[in-house]
Amino acid sequence: MADVMWELNQVVLAGDTSNRVDGLSLTITGGVTAVIGYSGAGKTSLLNLLAGMEKPSSGVILTSIEGNNTGPQTAFSLPLYWVPQDGGLWPQLTARRHLEVVSAVHVRDPADSSHESREITDKLLGQFDLTHRQEAVPGGLSKGEQSRLSVARALAANPAVLLMDEPLAHVDSVRRPQYWAVIRKHLKRTGASLVFSTHEPEVVISEAGSVICLNEGRVMYTGLVTDLYDVPPDPQTAAFLGPANWFAADELSTWLPEYSAQDNYLCLRPESVEVSPDENGDIEILSFRFLGSYAETDLKHLSSLKEKKIVHRPSGNVHHAGQRVNLGNLS
Repeated sequence: MADVMWELNQVVLAGDTSNRVDGLSLTITGGVTAVIGYSGAGKTSLLNLLAGMEKPSSGVILTSIEGNNTGPQTAFSLPLYWVPQDGGLWPQLTARRHLEVVSAVHVRDPADSSHESREITDKLLGQFDLTHRQEAVPGGLSKGEQSRLSVARALAANPAVLLMDEPLAHVDSVRRPQYWAVIRKHLKRTGASLVFSTHEPEVVISEAGSVICLNEGRVMYTGLVTDLYDVPPDPQTAAFLGPANWFAADELSTWLPEYSAQDNYLCLRPESVEVSPDENGDIEILSFRFLGSYAETDLKHLSSLKEKKIVHRPSGNVHHAGQRVNLGNLS
């Protein structure tokens, strides 16, 4: 089992009109953990508490994070590094100096610290496409460049644990995956752990092993990402990781009569559902919307006159209103 980094017991963080964090009890272990929720769910408040930037109004937070831990290939210089939502950059320092200042404290050879720090800095500036902006101060950088610099600085500091509040939020979606790949490779090489907040299901699925779902300052779910994706406990929690089809047990006889439900429901993600043309089918398409990686189709069961919205992977077949189809489970 992964080492426990934090244990929270009935933690409350009061706000102006309501609790920003309301009775949180959870355990956060090593590895990569995502904190997901809508705006105002309490993600930033939780990370602030973990970072020690705020103190709970009540409850207990225990941490076992210590300095001087050793990863597979490197000695950590800091126990924890916090990347706040605004980046927390130093306004008077250039992009290069941001990285030099933190990288200089963990070089392997103190006698050659300037050379090694320069190598670390040059590499990170290149990986985050900041080489041409290395002499700019934060005020002269775009929001996306500031986001990239704040993440690069955190990696340069080489901590045992990284806390990132919506990292790369201002970076364009096309290039964001390449920067996440840099983070991923750093974690694998050093053995560091990461806790990050996001509101993007795709990032949770691709980057995290564990997930904490928050809503109005409360934990709605905590566990493995794969468990939440495959067997969510309810429709609301399923939605944290993207679109899903939820069939109550009494619906299956209408829409998927060949299948039975476990725990009184069946949840199918878009890739597990097939909507196939069948001129003799008992289901008719009311509307069809292509949304890229999946499609959203409103269906009507002709015998029962029941209607249901289905999300599924679009096939090569053309779907249109009035078309007869069959519904299948591919899982």
